[in-house]
Amino acid sequence: MKTLQNFLFELCGEQLPSGFERMSTGAKELLAPLVDECYTDRSGNIVGYRRAALANAKKVMVEAHLDEIGLMVTKIDDNGFLHFTNLAGFSPEILPATSVTVRGVRPLPGVVATLPPHLLSPEEQKKPLPMDKMVIDIGYSAARARELVRVGDPIVLRQSCADLLNHRVCGKALDNRAGVAVILNALNDLVKMPLPVNLYVVFSAGEEFNGFGARHAAWEIAPDEALVIDVTHGASAQTPKNKAFPLGGGVMIGVAPVLNGEVTACLLDLAARNQIPYGREAMSGRTGTNSDGIAVSRAGVPVGLASIPLRYMHSGCEVVDLADMQACSRLIGRYVMQGGAVHYE
Repeated sequence: MKTLQNFLFELCGEQLPSGFERMSTGAKELLAPLVDECYTDRSGNIVGYRRAALANAKKVMVEAHLDEIGLMVTKIDDNGFLHFTNLAGFSPEILPATSVTVRGVRPLPGVVATLPPHLLSPEEQKKPLPMDKMVIDIGYSAARARELVRVGDPIVLRQSCADLLNHRVCGKALDNRAGVAVILNALNDLVKMPLPVNLYVVFSAGEEFNGFGARHAAWEIAPDEALVIDVTHGASAQTPKNKAFPLGGGVMIGVAPVLNGEVTACLLDLAARNQIPYGREAMSGRTGTNSDGIAVSRAGVPVGLASIPLRYMHSGCEVVDLADMQACSRLIGRYVMQGGAVHYE
């Protein structure tokens, strides 16, 4: 039986920038044994379905986005260097000397070229290099590079997961493979239990771009309610204390105008009654997650949000605490087995 950490490490090995989720094989293979049906929809979402034990049960959707931040090749110059643009989510400050994988004819390792500080003036060292001035070195001549790489090919960070101390792990794409992993772990725990709801699991496409996958899935499935799983900012040495949450403090439950009050209250009550470590995350407007799009699908979907604190978001060395992930997984399981939150007359 796979553990939560097994799920996470396998998922983070995939290279799935926004809009290229159809390249996934691992996530679908992990989901399929845990549901009755599993398919990829027209938007590139991976969808799993488990039937309720009783007829006329309501539909509950549990969603986490599968995509990661990425770049895209725009040009191959006469020296064989790759020019690129931001596909979704990258900040130029983290790129120099970063190891990447170019999804060309085959996956190709590369590095974002940088000058050593010895060759930079003091003034040049103070200024971050704009992305349109950077190139990626894959080690090939121009002729060979053009055989292996095409304009439009995606690029992702190349970084494997690693264990840290105190139940923590680091790696790339933990935003939001951590969310996908906790859903798989919850399904694994529920695999032999009859469900009180028709459960739809969506590993969505395009969240780092504009969230199109989750919106399309919500329109197609038309759930009676939904639970979104994502990450939030984890406290570190640099983060403002009022904008981040401690690792190891449990799952963060969102409270916001766009989130349904009944679903939110249900999540808070389930966490408290079942001694699941949790905190409250206040959001004054949009949540910045797929909750925003799902909530306004069709005639509206009551939606809740549970998030995992994560340090160093949108970098190659994001950090999460497995205890927080376990808390989130337990909350999902309790929510599903309770039959969701919203009661219809």
